[in-house]
Formats: sequence, structure tokens, C-alpha cells
Amino acid sequence: MLQRHLILGAVLCFSASSALAQQQLTNRDIWASPQFSAESVGGLASMNDGAHYSVLDDVDGRAMIEQYAYKTGNKVATIVDGNDLTPVGGDRPLAVEGYSFSGDERKVMIETAVEPIYRHSSQAYNYIYDRSAKTVVPLSAITLSKQRLATFSPDGDRAAFVRDNDLYVVDLGSMTETRITQDGEWNKVLNGATDWVYEEEFVLVQGYVWSPDGQRILYLRSDESDVRDFDLTFYRGDLYPSEYRFKYPKAGEANSKVSLHLYDITSAQTTTLPLATMDHDLYIPRFGFTPKGAAWFMRMNRLQNEKVIMTVDLPPAGAMAKLVPSPIYRETSKTYIEVTDDLFFQANGSGFILTSEKDGWNHIYHVPFDGKGSRPITSGAWDVVSVLGIDEKGKRVIFTAAKSAPENQEVFAIGLDGKGLKVLSPSGGYNEAEFSTGFQYFINTRSTADGVPNVTLHDRNGKLVKTLKDNTRLLETMASFNVPSQTFFQFTTPSGLELRGWMMKPVDAKPGERYPVLMTQYSGPNSNEVLDQFGGRDHLWHALLTQKGYIVACVDPRGTGHRGRDFRHITYGQLGKYETEDQIAAARWLGEQSYVDADRIGIFGWSYGGYMSSLCITKGADVFKAAIAVAPVTNWRFYDSIYTERYMGLPAANGSGYDDNSPINHVGLLKGKYLLIHGTGDDNVHYQNTMEMTNSLVKNNIPFEQFAYPDRNHGIYGGSTRLHLFEMMTRWLEENL
Repeated sequence: MLQRHLILGAVLCFSASSALAQQQLTNRDIWASPQFSAESVGGLASMNDGAHYSVLDDVDGRAMIEQYAYKTGNKVATIVDGNDLTPVGGDRPLAVEGYSFSGDERKVMIETAVEPIYRHSSQAYNYIYDRSAKTVVPLSAITLSKQRLATFSPDGDRAAFVRDNDLYVVDLGSMTETRITQDGEWNKVLNGATDWVYEEEFVLVQGYVWSPDGQRILYLRSDESDVRDFDLTFYRGDLYPSEYRFKYPKAGEANSKVSLHLYDITSAQTTTLPLATMDHDLYIPRFGFTPKGAAWFMRMNRLQNEKVIMTVDLPPAGAMAKLVPSPIYRETSKTYIEVTDDLFFQANGSGFILTSEKDGWNHIYHVPFDGKGSRPITSGAWDVVSVLGIDEKGKRVIFTAAKSAPENQEVFAIGLDGKGLKVLSPSGGYNEAEFSTGFQYFINTRSTADGVPNVTLHDRNGKLVKTLKDNTRLLETMASFNVPSQTFFQFTTPSGLELRGWMMKPVDAKPGERYPVLMTQYSGPNSNEVLDQFGGRDHLWHALLTQKGYIVACVDPRGTGHRGRDFRHITYGQLGKYETEDQIAAARWLGEQSYVDADRIGIFGWSYGGYMSSLCITKGADVFKAAIAVAPVTNWRFYDSIYTERYMGLPAANGSGYDDNSPINHVGLLKGKYLLIHGTGDDNVHYQNTMEMTNSLVKNNIPFEQFAYPDRNHGIYGGSTRLHLFEMMTRWLEENL
């Protein structure tokens, strides 16, 4: 990989000396053309034996699920041929948009006609493909209604899904459908699926889990009757606009009332799990079964500064008994505790591992069930990013971390005893790994700021087996355009704080000449934009701006990740304060550089980044000449309960924290140019934020520009939307910065 990086560097150095002979980027090249698309391994899934994996391929327009050997990286069989996916009575094969195997891998769940709901959720038609008989049948006899969250039971005898907010089980032998819950209703009660805010902020979408033996289902019930409605207006070319009404709990407002329930397949009985607390204003962000079959759940208070994990021993399937939760872990914080997927139970039932920031850095801890207390597995002045699992056979934990530098993410293994730390991925850059069942192999995707994604197959010790995708075509395409390299830098603020950033300069920059700067940033809690990772089309848009004579820079302020708990948590209770101070300090530092025109510094951001660019153009009015805010939060009182209260507390207890750093309260300071952009169909950061900002600007007689994208959500995409958006922003910058 180091060689690939050096080759790319050589190519880009060559481009700087022959810029006139090369193509110039356009927004149409970037946003409306496939020429900059990176290849990946699609639909990757490890198979039970840990020696093979499957991928979803398209062969001459026909969906194919192929089997490959980890040992060689070569194809060894076809699991599903698209020609066999024509349902009885159908006239064409199914379009495969997703798939999963039954526990014994004899059946395949085929997902088709997927329809998005929110950011992570969707509904679709699901079909069961029998590999031996080569037959395909619909999962549900009610073929006009799509299903959500369809999964096989571990034993492969059944499947479950959610329809109309109720949970169902299907016996795959007889295809008999059983309705487990009866009270599901839109905007009132959800069974087995989660509400909007759980999906968005806990990334918990599937609200049910199968027991290891397939005889029970543990599911979450959410009563959102008391949650206030939010209305979105959609235009869609109809004579009269339509309204979409859904439950959205804003900061300080009522949340869904949640409960956990256990359904027993044998007895067809449902039992409510006690949560062992009198507090009903709580969260259940994670739950499931241990390998030994006990139920477990994570319970958090509304302020998210206390986390309790409890287990519940269960009687044999079909038997009834009193269920008694037992606490196995408790953690508190003066600020907040993040919810992650880093909790893993050991197969032998002796304990579990999780991550915690309690020593000042995010590290892995082992917690035994014998009550002897937890012990650290990793330690040091660096952050674990995520835990990928426990390699039981190898007695080691697999994880990713930003150990070598905050800009990097590498894959590591360490013994359960905390010894033998080993880097498995190529060093440096940004690495993401998918491991085989049993952790004997992994497929790694690595990129650098200037290097395209490289997909490679490795054995358990990190030895390269085969390069699967090197994206040579993309590399060559980039080399044909005038793309500058991205360099990293550090500087010290007047208060003595070191901040880190990256920069892209025009390749034909002339010594002694000063250039305008566009600062791009996100700046949200525990996020990172300063990474040694290929930025895709955003990276190319930045390159386009350098071709137009701009420097593009990015700095991660306080509150962002990979630099320890104190660096992250300092923003608690006052989001925007320190981040704005740091972005202003970064702009001042840039303005002191000999190649920067200090009178022409602008800032851009989306979502939290839009919130920040709005604060910077007001609080930093003497530093920034222009700002673009896309889909910004403009007052934290308008945003959802889980995210906002995690970092700000309740509005009733921290009113000044909410108001002191809301851009709508600082518009009177604005001097420069300001462009405000939002999608009117944004279910996440509501268009209300932009309307309130507009009201404040008008009230203060402040000139600005605004653009609304009808019906577009928080991502503002679809058709030619992204092309239009970035073309507009490019022109606006040329006119105003």
C-alpha cells in the first residue's frame, strides 16, 4: 500500500507541472457522471464455515449471488442464479436489492422493491429462495403489503417481520403466518420496529431479536401516543400539497414510552420483562440474548449519563416463570455516555467486553460475571474507535483504533489478557475491515487522502492473500484531471491548544501570491473530518475549487473525536461555543500565512457544519467574508431529544446553554455574505430551522440569500439535485468570496 501511495504522489506531482495539458474538473463531471465512482465488493457476507464468503454481482443485468474462497479470493460456486428468481405466476426474475441466509444456509431471503422510510429504515417485498428446490415464494401471503426488518430464525425454520407496526412470525415449512402483536398503529404504537428518534440517534432500527435456539423473540414496544406530531408539506406537482405527519420528540418534550417483551414460540405466550426501575422516562438503546440464551438489555436515564446493563435468566422454552433482571454493569458520567455496538458476550458465559471513556480515552474493558470488577484490555493516550468482535478460538479482541495518529484508523488484535497488541491492516490511512465467521480472514478497504480505496483480502494475522479491487481506473481518471494533493498541518491557538487540519492548494500556485480560502467542516461531537481517507466526490469538488483559485482547508475543533474524552466532552452543555472559537482561531492562523488573502476567508458546512458556519459568520464577522449553511440547526430547541439532551441537558435546566450559541440570536453581528440552503422535506433538521433564521435576519434587516429544495430530505439528493446544489454553491463562491 505504501507503494501505491507513492505512485499516486508521483502522478499528482507530474500533474502540477503539466496542468495545461490536463482536463479541468466540472460539477457535471463530479456529480452527474459515473467516471469517479469507486469499485467495491458489494453484498459481502461471510458464510458459516468461515472459509467462504458471498457477494452480490450483476452479470449482464442478471443478479448473481456468488461464493468465493477466503484462502484464494477466487470464485468457487454460484449460490443463486438470477434466472431462478422468477416467482410462480411472474414473468421476470426478481431484482435483488438485498439478501441474507437462513441459519443452515439452505434458504436465502431475497429483498426487492426496497422503499426507504427514514435514514436507515425501509420496507420491501421479501421472498424465500430454496437452494435445493430452486423455488422462490413470497414471505407473506399478503403480497400487496411490504414488510420491514425480515429475518430468519437462527435454526432456519421460521422468519419474522414487521408490518403496519405489528410483529409477525412465519413457519417456513407451511408458510403459515402468525401475528404476535395486535396493537400496532401508525403514530401510536410500534412493535418490533423503532421510532424516528431511536433510529436516527441510537441507530437502532430492528426492534426485535431472535434467541440463539430460535424459540423466542425479544422485542421493543414503543408507545409514542404522547409524542408531539411534526408535519412536513410535500408539493410533488399535485394541485394541492400533501402533508406527512410523524412523531418527533424535540428537546425537553415527551418521548415514547418503551417496554421489552418476550414472545415464546412454543406456548405462543408473551411476557413483559421488568426493567428494574421506577423511572419511566428512560431509554433501552440495546438488547438481545447472550450466547447461553439469557436475555439482556441496556438501560439509560434520559440525560444519558448513567448506563446499566442487566441480564435475565429464562426458563426452558414453553415454560413460564417469574423474570428477574440482574445488573451486571453500571457506569455513570458527569457529562454523557455514548451508545455504541462495542458490547460482546463471551461464548463460554464468563463475561463480556465493552468500551468506556472512564480513564480519559476510549478503551476496551473485560467485565466478568463473577463480580470481581472490570479490567482494561487496551490502554494509552489513544482512542479505540470500534470493537469488531471476540475471536474466541484465538482468545483475542479485534478492533479499530486511531492509535498512530488522530487522522488514521487501523485494524488491531489484542489478547483477552491485554497482551500481544498487533496491527492487522496495512499501516496508516483509513482502514475498514469485514471479518469471516471465526475471524480467520478479513476483507479490508483502505484509502488515504490522495489514494483511492483499495480492497484487499488478508488472513487472520494480516498477511495479504489477494487484492480484490485496486480502483486503477479511478486512479487513472483522477490523474487525467488537475487534482492537487491534500496535505496535513497542525497549529497552536493563542490559548495553547494544538489543532489539526488538512489543506488543498491550487497546483499552479505562484510564490508570493495570496489566495482566498474556503474552510469546510462539520465539527459535531465525536466526529472527524480531518482523516487520511479518500473523500470521494467531496474531495473532487474541493479540487475543482482549487482549479478556480481557492485554497480549501479543514480543521477539527474541540468536541471532535480521536483525541480523548476531555477534548470531546469540553463542549457539553454549550454546543457551538468552543467549536466556533477554534474555527475562528483557525481562520486567523490561515490569514497569517504568506499565501492566504486574509480578507477573503469563507466557511462552509452541512447539518452541524451548517450550524457552525452560521455561528462563524456572526460571531466571527470580522474574520469571515462569506458563509454557506446547508440544512443547519439554528436553535437546539428545535432538534430531537436524544441527540440534543445528550450533549446539552434539558432546556429547562440549561436555557442559557441553548440560547447563547444559537445563530438566530447573533444575526445582528453578521457583516459578510450568507447563503442559507435547506430541503423542505427534511425530517431530521427541519426546514423550521431555516425559517426561524430567516425571521431573525429579516427582523434585523440583514441582507442574505436563501434557496429551498422542495421535498428534498436532509441529504438533498435525487436526480440532478446534487449537480444543481454544487453548481449553485460554486457560482455563489466565485461571486462572493
